Amino acid sequence: MQLSRLWGIVFYRTLAGIKAEGRQNYLGYFWYLLEPALSTAIFYFAFSHVMGRGVEYVIFLLIGLTAWQWYEGTCLAAATAIKAKLHILQHFDLPKHIFPLVTILVSTWKFLCIFFVLIAGYLLLGKNPWPGWNLVWLPLILACQLLLIVSTSIPLAISATYFNDTLTLASTVFRILFFVSGIYFSADKVPAQLLGAFYANPMAGIIESYRHVLLDRQPPNFPALLYCALASGAWLGVGLLFSAYVNRRILKHASL
Repeated sequence: MQLSRLWGIVFYRTLAGIKAEGRQNYLGYFWYLLEPALSTAIFYFAFSHVMGRGVEYVIFLLIGLTAWQWYEGTCLAAATAIKAKLHILQHFDLPKHIFPLVTILVSTWKFLCIFFVLIAGYLLLGKNPWPGWNLVWLPLILACQLLLIVSTSIPLAISATYFNDTLTLASTVFRILFFVSGIYFSADKVPAQLLGAFYANPMAGIIESYRHVLLDRQPPNFPALLYCALASGAWLGVGLLFSAYVNRRILKHASL
């Protein structure tokens, strides 16, 4: 299939997915902004007024939670994308990985809405100076995380089509990584002998990079981003080879 046609299918299915999700709620697309705004307000009240934590910790926590939710939520949603479209694949010979890609792009659209609300909340509630020119690094961090999501989602979606236990195993792994990705703490709280293991998780460096730019007015953690890009690129290559290998076998297996 021609690359231009492939991306055309991905583009139009992504638009259809965004419109479909918008029509499911009475508030439509406005809910994309209202939901994160309400979550931000609840976190602010809970941690600043109830638990006595400062506003900066609330923003610190929200950055980690928002980045993690984009990663985990998108990967788990994309894991079922191929299996949910087997009825289409029985009639059209399409590359299997386009369905996880559509799910990823729809989730990314929603994440960006949440992310901009978070930045707006930082402007309104934060006491630190505005990050200034360091904001130019945000697209780089977003691109690295998107590459990580794609490289995780494609092999996960193919595996979930073959093995029903994949989602259960993936959910368990994500829950473990959630607590060791630095969402509730910064890297300086990690013992020196464990720092290597800490940064072996690409999300730890990504979350730290967001905080460097938005909170500390510093450039991101470039070594961590490079590691993330290289590891994700290699894993994506494996995923695409896996996708090409099972492209015509996956329907036969799923029908058994």
